Amino acid sequence: MAQRLAGAASQYLRQHAHQLVDWFPYGDEAFEQARLRDVPVMLSIGYAACHWCHVMSHESFDDPQIAELLNENFVAIKVDREEHPLVDDTYMMATQALTGAGGWPMTIFAMPDGRAVHAGTYYPAQQRGKTPGFRQVLDAVHQAWESKREGLEEQAQMLADHLAELGTRQSALLSLESAEPAAQALSTATERWLAATNPEGGFTPAPKFPPTWALKTMWRSVFTRPDTAEDAFGAVATHLEAIFLGGLQDHIDGGFARYCVDENWSVPHFEKMLYDNAGLLSLAARSAVLAKEVASNTQRESAPRAQALATLAASSARGIITFLKEELLVDSTSAPAFAASLDADSTRDGAQVEGAYYSYSREEINSVTSSLTQVLPQGLIRFAPIAEDAEHFCFSFARMPKPGEQAVITELITALRNMRTSRIRPVRDEKIIAGWNGLAIQALCDAAVLLDDSEALELAKQVGNSVWQTQWDSSTQRLARVSFASHAATGNEATLQDYAALAVGFLALGQATKDDQWSERAGQLLVRAKDFVDPESGVPRDSVQADERITAQRSDVASVSVLDDALPAAGALYAKALSMHAIRAMAKGEYSQTHAEELERARKLSAHAAALAADAPTQVATALEVQNIISSTVHYVGLSDWEGPQAAQARKIAWALDLNAHHDPQLAGSGSTLKIQPCREELCQMPVESIEDLLELLRVSHNN
Repeated sequence: MAQRLAGAASQYLRQHAHQLVDWFPYGDEAFEQARLRDVPVMLSIGYAACHWCHVMSHESFDDPQIAELLNENFVAIKVDREEHPLVDDTYMMATQALTGAGGWPMTIFAMPDGRAVHAGTYYPAQQRGKTPGFRQVLDAVHQAWESKREGLEEQAQMLADHLAELGTRQSALLSLESAEPAAQALSTATERWLAATNPEGGFTPAPKFPPTWALKTMWRSVFTRPDTAEDAFGAVATHLEAIFLGGLQDHIDGGFARYCVDENWSVPHFEKMLYDNAGLLSLAARSAVLAKEVASNTQRESAPRAQALATLAASSARGIITFLKEELLVDSTSAPAFAASLDADSTRDGAQVEGAYYSYSREEINSVTSSLTQVLPQGLIRFAPIAEDAEHFCFSFARMPKPGEQAVITELITALRNMRTSRIRPVRDEKIIAGWNGLAIQALCDAAVLLDDSEALELAKQVGNSVWQTQWDSSTQRLARVSFASHAATGNEATLQDYAALAVGFLALGQATKDDQWSERAGQLLVRAKDFVDPESGVPRDSVQADERITAQRSDVASVSVLDDALPAAGALYAKALSMHAIRAMAKGEYSQTHAEELERARKLSAHAAALAADAPTQVATALEVQNIISSTVHYVGLSDWEGPQAAQARKIAWALDLNAHHDPQLAGSGSTLKIQPCREELCQMPVESIEDLLELLRVSHNN
């Protein structure tokens, strides 16, 4: 039975192959076994980097007696939420409906047709306070199955009907329209973001997740809304300083954790995910350029802060690139691509401890700091205590470093890095997820253009080719969501989010390299992505056709990702890909009726953002970004020069604000002054002669 998991693409599944539990992977065979045996299903849903998944695995699934109970009375299914996001999302809705909360590991008990009857998250092996032990739960569900089957059936259907109602409401959100112009909706959202900005950064209390997509969109207000530009920059800077200085970032090896557990961003939850680092790389690279542009106006009160932020953002971006290359790149000679994650846990003194690789004891800290050749400046750094790991601390910065402090910072970080070299590194989940790699490809293109990093562009091309060669099936014109060891996992088509994210990545590559093959590949992805949109309602579904268990659990209502979360909402990301594809055609002089239809489809797919901007601005940030790109009076710009210093800065500002830029030597005429010609669809305005003039056009666009 271990062989069912031993060869899985998922590291999470392989971690359980040694156990006595008769695990099945998610699929038809497992549910058919439950039907034939007339027993309920127990689904354990988690992912490889999840700390509490490891705890429950060790406490319960390694226990021979619990394994015996599971094997006798249930069919046990192990599900990697990253392999099967629709399964995870569906049962997460069920768990939240039944318990009011959710998380991983997620523990689901279901009928053989997939409808849940009981759900929870982490269960200890034995009762702990008011939390029942896992054995008690297994016994209770088994007894109910044997003696109260009719009640379980009714409960399962009531829950399925409830999820159907929730799904219908979600779909209805995407049909909302508003008469409010996109620019005004952005202003409304920005007002809400300003009001919600905490002094210590972030929009919410702890735990602190980086509001990546909201901050990317909020930058637009800094440049398009003069009356609130200073306030908007101040808020963006407050968030970014907390994210880039605090414990969310690994200041030793680069890269970011998922979130911080405290109000002050000092202690992270230590798992590192590809999608977080992709989004933050894009944000950091764009912030480096946009903050530098703010700083260029030395009369602005915020200019010194903006210059420091530009330096900090560029440093964080380069740290992420190093992390991607050195820690997440699965360096197969035939297909290098990015692994999904690094585990939160690592080994210390023979035991698995969350954050062990990243934290330092008091003795280690004293040893390092006492050996420095320079005195540490007061108030610069902090070693924050980790509540779950007594007498161990997490390194971060307490304030913005000053230029003269860099030498001692470098010495300290080098010493801390050397101390790590003897430690056992966290385990890497080497499955390749198409959409997450697409986000990383786009982010690397951002870094290549905005930070002049040619190696980042080469890496983006390598990864793009690998994912395409491994996971795109040219005969069926289908994309596999996951691959492992250079082989695509069969029977698991990519989600709409995968198709859209990879298309965005390829379109960015096409723009950065001027190589049309990337845009052609993006076009093939967009052809299939169109099938995900319901032809009657126009609502973008997560999958073209869900399996029968998910259909039963949702009472035939399709799964729809409406709001941004850790990743952009699928429909909004699809809208972004469509708008990029259409605007690229404009800039190349190839705009057609087909591209006009793509732009209109993108507008409709993101139109709900204006209606929800006041109530849920962070959750519709990507859709709001797309709305403002489409409605702007400037879609692309021609530049009379391409290589000069002013031209290079103009290219970077255009890229950071999602304007397609191309070289048009005919604009140069007889003069040497850079000329920038702003265009929308097939209509171009008279050229302007400075970046400030271009930005003024964007401000006029906003105010109109």
